[in-house]
Amino acid sequence: MKTKYLILGAGPTGAWAIKGIRQEDQHGGIIIVGDQPYRAYSLPLLTKGYIQDQFKEEDLYLVNENFFEINGTMFLKGKRGIVALPKEGKVVLDDETEITYEKLLISTGGRPSRLKVSGGGLSGIYYLRTLGDSNEIKKAAEKAKQALVIGGSFIGVELAVALRQIGLPVKLIMLEKYVWQALLPEGIGNYLMDKLIAGGVEIYPEEKVVEFEGSNGWVKAVKAESGKTFEADLVGVGVGLTLNVELLNGTEVKIGRGIQVNEFLETSDKGIHAAGDVAEFDDLILGMKHVVGHIENAQLQGKTAGRNMAGAKVSYAEVTGYDSGIFDMPLIFIGALEFGKEHWIRGKGGEPSLGSFAIRDGRVVGVFLIKPKGKEMKAVRELIKIRDIDMKRYEDELRNHTTDLAAFVKNLKGSD
Repeated sequence: MKTKYLILGAGPTGAWAIKGIRQEDQHGGIIIVGDQPYRAYSLPLLTKGYIQDQFKEEDLYLVNENFFEINGTMFLKGKRGIVALPKEGKVVLDDETEITYEKLLISTGGRPSRLKVSGGGLSGIYYLRTLGDSNEIKKAAEKAKQALVIGGSFIGVELAVALRQIGLPVKLIMLEKYVWQALLPEGIGNYLMDKLIAGGVEIYPEEKVVEFEGSNGWVKAVKAESGKTFEADLVGVGVGLTLNVELLNGTEVKIGRGIQVNEFLETSDKGIHAAGDVAEFDDLILGMKHVVGHIENAQLQGKTAGRNMAGAKVSYAEVTGYDSGIFDMPLIFIGALEFGKEHWIRGKGGEPSLGSFAIRDGRVVGVFLIKPKGKEMKAVRELIKIRDIDMKRYEDELRNHTTDLAAFVKNLKGSD
């Protein structure tokens, strides 16, 4: 097979890349390869309504059924690239199909990291990443008596909430001292754990899983290094993501935490771009290499990469965010909270009721908002873009729960 544009990965990044290509080139041939049988859908909605039967499957899809047809794209589903041969301009798929390309986009994302402990192959243990995974969890939940979720990550917390919302008793165990420890200060983390507990989730921090115990091939309990045993017949695991970069093994394309790309999302091989979860990109706003694993970034990077594959020269410079929630409390994470060296909690009397700011070298690099307002979300994105003002001068104002963030940022930019 031969095509002008080859896209590996048919999720949101790949779909938006098609939009980007077609913005610049209406006629060049496109082939997109996806390892799932579905067109692009929203992974966040799996825990934010689908498992709870608030959404139907058709509500998850991000593009229409005729999306590929109207964009002149061949969709090869249920397949994946296993070997890239950049010098030949070729990719080999897992069914031995060879596709020759002029421009290649790798948007293969990642797969759940697996717990390498005894009993890991028992039935009843689920790693949520796909629509198929969520369907299995929904089916298992119909008969389950006790759910247990491992991991204080986005997936772990959201899955624990989802399972509790459908009426299951839920235990959440994690290595971390508090939820989202890599992103938030301890005061915020404890505040959020109180909300989880109030909603009926039992939480066991600083517990390391060492074994799954089972009966007749089905999980029955989880054993921790502390000696504690937690009974469960449905176990969800969210302990990180392993990026799908193996197809580049043996090539000269540079790989660090992810596939390294410049501001145009080009790899060290100018015929290959990478975008979405799998890309380690030059973050022009933060001034450092960055890997971002959420849907807004995936879509925006996909479109930018697609445009650049088709001849544009567009830098990627976006402040993106991810919305989550704990029961009826909406939350949003904006920017790069993980890069913060200190965190300023925003709330009345030190109560972390509004969120926090992640600070690095006098700059705001990330913001966490509790029950965010639209104008606040826009304002903090602008705040993160400001590079030449020492925010430590404004620490008291940012910590103050009465500060109007939109007005604050407007005044700050006006005085710049």
